[in-house]
Amino acid sequence: MGELRPPSFRTPAPRELILAAMPDPVLEALWKRVTDNWEDDRTHEAFLRHCQENALLGEAAARYRMFREDEARGEFAKKRLEAITLLATTALLAQRTEARPTLPKWVTVVVTLACAGVVVYLVGQMFG
Repeated sequence: MGELRPPSFRTPAPRELILAAMPDPVLEALWKRVTDNWEDDRTHEAFLRHCQENALLGEAAARYRMFREDEARGEFAKKRLEAITLLATTALLAQRTEARPTLPKWVTVVVTLACAGVVVYLVGQMFG
């Protein structure tokens, strides 16, 4: 017999599994430059730009979060985490869609009453 799964479970496609398991060499190189040159804003900016362009802001946040409590690097890491939050929020707002216009409630009520009237008329014709 097959394995039972909850209805909401979706097994990732093989390609998704491969991509998730593959390290990003550019990300790793940029992060190494960040950790080697912590005081250089340009290395942080390049790392964050790469993460933003490749939807890796969560990965960036996880890496900076490791340094949040560090005595020497903590304050700078917290500032970068705030920047990541701002970038992620901006990206979400850019994807936001406007609500679709809907019919006014009175139109729905009128159509419902008209349908009910037609049903009553037809029933009356059939049995009356």
